[in-house]
Amino acid sequence: MASAGNFFETLRKATDLRTKEITSSASVTTYTVRTGGTTYNFIEDAVVEVTTGSGCDIAITVPDGTYLGQTVLIKFVTDGGTSTITVAADTGSGGDSTMVDAEMYMYLLWLGGTTGWVALKESVTS
Repeated sequence: MASAGNFFETLRKATDLRTKEITSSASVTTYTVRTGGTTYNFIEDAVVEVTTGSGCDIAITVPDGTYLGQTVLIKFVTDGGTSTITVAADTGSGGDSTMVDAEMYMYLLWLGGTTGWVALKESVTS
């Protein structure tokens, strides 16, 4: 018999599988969030965690979502110095922001091709 504890552990493991950790360095300056579908081999990033080195800026693109209600959490985990993370959504104004300090984040929701990505909650610089 399945228990609630098993369900939440399975959910946690599934989220771990869909977490992308990015370490920005001189060679890593851009990243495109994987939103599922054939373009990304049906791989979806539910969480994107970013760590930067000193002065290593990164630009993150959030392409259109695959299904209504899709979410993505982008979190600036560690700032190695004077780094900036710039996020831009292909459709919608959610995600069009910058983060310059560790622990900043944005939680985005896909509302379809007309509205695009909207920010459910965010702690960003601009």
